Amino acid sequence: MKRTMQACIVLLLVFACGIAAAQPMDAEADFGAFLARWRAAIVANDAEAIAGMTQVPFLFESEPHDRADVARMVVPALLTADVRRCLRTAPPLREDDRYVLSCAPYLFYFGRVDGQWRWMEFAADGEG
Repeated sequence: MKRTMQACIVLLLVFACGIAAAQPMDAEADFGAFLARWRAAIVANDAEAIAGMTQVPFLFESEPHDRADVARMVVPALLTADVRRCLRTAPPLREDDRYVLSCAPYLFYFGRVDGQWRWMEFAADGEG
């Protein structure tokens, strides 16, 4: 009986560790799929698609902007040809529960909102 109980505990621990280990991979795969769609929109210079993957309101020039403003004003201002070229291959860096892409002169932050990955914000790259 004692051996059976120990075996059950070991199996439960192995199962729990397997679930815990699978979650980060699932989150990374999920972000990878989002990033592939976002990069395709970047390559196509599709401001509407980019705006659709952006958390709104989006703060730009100290003002909150809706989805239409993101497509009309934010995307052309921030995503210049040089920045778009960089964003095609910039490696995502994990920062807590978010990811960051660095393309001078900006850092682009991505996070989950209601279970969906979104472009959340940008910042000036102090090293860029």
